[in-house]
Amino acid sequence: MSKLLYAWEFGANLGHVGAFLPLARALRARGHDMRWVVAQVAPTAPLLAKEGFTWLQAPGRPETPRAGPPLSYNDILLRFGYARHEELLGLVIAWRELLRLNGAQVVLADHAPTAILAARTLGIPVVLFSFGFFAPPRHRPLPNMRPWIGLPPGQLDALENQALASINAVLGHFDQPPLDAVAQLFDVAEDTLLGFPELDHYAERGPARYWGNLPDAGVGDAPAWPALPGKRIFGYLRTGTRHHEAALAALRALGQPSVVFFPDAPPALLARYAAPHLVFSATPLALAQTAREADAAITYAGMSTATSFLLKGKPLLLLPGHLEQFLLARRIEEMGAGLLVNPEQPPVDLELKLRRILFEADFSLNAQAFARKYENFPQDTVIAHLVRRIEDIAAARAPTGG
Repeated sequence: MSKLLYAWEFGANLGHVGAFLPLARALRARGHDMRWVVAQVAPTAPLLAKEGFTWLQAPGRPETPRAGPPLSYNDILLRFGYARHEELLGLVIAWRELLRLNGAQVVLADHAPTAILAARTLGIPVVLFSFGFFAPPRHRPLPNMRPWIGLPPGQLDALENQALASINAVLGHFDQPPLDAVAQLFDVAEDTLLGFPELDHYAERGPARYWGNLPDAGVGDAPAWPALPGKRIFGYLRTGTRHHEAALAALRALGQPSVVFFPDAPPALLARYAAPHLVFSATPLALAQTAREADAAITYAGMSTATSFLLKGKPLLLLPGHLEQFLLARRIEEMGAGLLVNPEQPPVDLELKLRRILFEADFSLNAQAFARKYENFPQDTVIAHLVRRIEDIAAARAPTGG
């Protein structure tokens, strides 16, 4: 039996934990001690408690505002403790203690760069699970994630140099060799690039091995579709979703049978948009079943939901709120399998966009082409290969010092 620790530092809601859950179950079934460190307790604790897993809160700090939107992954790191090596050192020490107190032999890292850095200082091997965004290409400097914005010469290098200086100061504190580039932080025992090339946030990544999606976690309730004729629409919204009221107004106006998972919706909001063809749920729905039964979805462009619908050949209307979601939505729109609603512009013609997704055949045809391409992808085999690789890495784990 090996002691394995799942680490999740950045991100929100259930997409990270839900995507990893099938692998965690398989590892536990093999007799491994599977523990979790999670960025958000409120949405994940009930799920992990139901599954019988032990969890802890991840170390973290509030975002430090910087001028303008984040331009690269380095820019994101600088907003969360990497601008000053003293702050980063404190976070790394907290992660080191979590890893040591749990006796972690392998770190299974989701979006958790500081956990990866802490594991490096302890000599603990890391298996990185990424859908692309938080495993940037091995470039120096890390690339511009807003390629539609022209940047002054040297701006990406300046971001790289500042983040790298903090990382190397922390490594030096623990007598570890410095890195030549931030991308080297992600040179780990196994870099498991999940998902599919069409959905990679970094179009410029180049040749890479994509493992595909892990099987659906199989959690949630069956959707209670209204017993009405028409196209079935699934909505996944939150109060933090850009244009969520405009989305509700569009769903109400279209009159199609719709089920909306809206876990934090205020009662007054639901009352305002109540209609016979709209069913609201505050608890998660069975994603695979919902995607199979629906005709389309309107969502904030979370990877798990978007991929589940595309693998069932269903198009999407996407309401991204931050950069990771926006880049994914942009790739889906480029595929012709959905439409992107720009979060920085007024939500004009949202009803028209949703109508197009439902009734213009090309969107469904392009989503179906994606589904056919990957319909025989062996997801259970992916689980078996990952379990075997993790066990091999754990078996080769050398004893560590303090």
